[in-house]
Amino acid sequence: MAAALAGLSLDAADRALDELVDGHLVDEVETGRYRMHDLLRQYSSELSARVDPAEERRSALRELLDFVLHASLRSAELLEPDFIRAQVSPPPPRRPDLLDAVGTPPVEWLERERAELVALVVRARESAHHAHAWRLARVLWRFCYMRAYFDDILLTHRHGLAAAEAAGEAPAVACMNNYMASAYVRTGDYAAALAHVSRAVAICERIGDRQNLFRYRANLLVVYLFRGDVHEAVVVGLESLRDSRASGHDITIGLPNIGLALAACGRYEDALRIHRLHLHWARIGRDYFHIQNALAHIGGVKVRLGRHHQAIRLLRASLALRDRTGHRYAEAEVRIDLGAAYRALGRLAEAEREHELALVLATDSGERHVEAAALNGLGRTLAAAGRDDEAAERYRAALRLATRIRSPYEQGRALAGLAAHFARTDPVEARRHGERALAIFRWMGVPERREVERCLAEVAAAPVAVEPAPVPGAAEPPDPR
Repeated sequence: MAAALAGLSLDAADRALDELVDGHLVDEVETGRYRMHDLLRQYSSELSARVDPAEERRSALRELLDFVLHASLRSAELLEPDFIRAQVSPPPPRRPDLLDAVGTPPVEWLERERAELVALVVRARESAHHAHAWRLARVLWRFCYMRAYFDDILLTHRHGLAAAEAAGEAPAVACMNNYMASAYVRTGDYAAALAHVSRAVAICERIGDRQNLFRYRANLLVVYLFRGDVHEAVVVGLESLRDSRASGHDITIGLPNIGLALAACGRYEDALRIHRLHLHWARIGRDYFHIQNALAHIGGVKVRLGRHHQAIRLLRASLALRDRTGHRYAEAEVRIDLGAAYRALGRLAEAEREHELALVLATDSGERHVEAAALNGLGRTLAAAGRDDEAAERYRAALRLATRIRSPYEQGRALAGLAAHFARTDPVEARRHGERALAIFRWMGVPERREVERCLAEVAAAPVAVEPAPVPGAAEPPDPR
């Protein structure tokens, strides 16, 4: 980076940095990695602004951005082979000598340099290096998504979008909108997600970008799903799948999302077929990110089918692969399903541990809909353990959160949990919560409505306690006030 910024060869930069270290102007914190004291950094920046011509400073920043973009792209290709380079389509590197020296940085290099890389996207946009700004934002997306750095995605893509618009590059504008939407979905802002991904789809339709159109439409499916439009999500997903087959595009793009939509509306066997196809293609491509997700999705469907031992094996395998690769994306959701499987087998302590861990992970990553799901799962486990008051507290917390982010599915689950809680003690409250849950589930068309219908039927069939008639002449009970 220093060599790129200063326009030096790697050897010359190494010698210059050694002299600066000897003069106590910079510190070598580890081999090949340097830092400067804050006061020296501020002074040197002010000095450069006074002494160095503006064009020379702009040129130095461009050289640094170009090197960082190409080095980051090589690392990102380990996570997104084949596709990402075609989408980013960078010009040839300006310093191939430096790139040859560093080779292909490991994925952990992105972790180590994350703060600097994010800051460089912002600096690139502010300095009107628009092409570098949006490209570097896109290069960082998959890494940030897999590690649940959603705030970084929103920051980099907000600046990347402004840069793409300033450059007048329609495909880049669509790209930034699409990937910004992914972070909004995970953090529970479905209205913003729908607006951004809809804009991405519209741009691709206008310019005839068929390949990215299929990809972005598959993401539109996810937004519909989280907003509660389950059947619309299935329709969009299956149409996209048919279109991709007819045109020869990669059919695997939308498979996981289509499987999730099918499972949500109770079409479990169809969902299994889709997720198994996803696993098949992921194994052929040796794409561990997609392998771990396909295993988790199959395990989630198995939980809903009552095949709990099979589900546990699949979900554990998915978690083991996450440990091996460092890809933490959707780990909280996997643990929620694992907790549900343990609960169904009566292994309540293990179920509670998984739900508690899922809650911590979701809270830390800012995934509010997953946080609501973890609260609902924990509530059900506590209820199964006879800890009814604690369960009700979790349901109420889930209901508040799901209402705030407008997640109808988790609202319905929380209301159903409260209906079951009140079923034995307060039939009026049970009916009130149960009828609200039933209305949501019927509107969504999801199978959870049957469980609520059974609960309401049991409440209606329960004997009603009748106050005994007062005995004439009997003393009135004391006023509790």
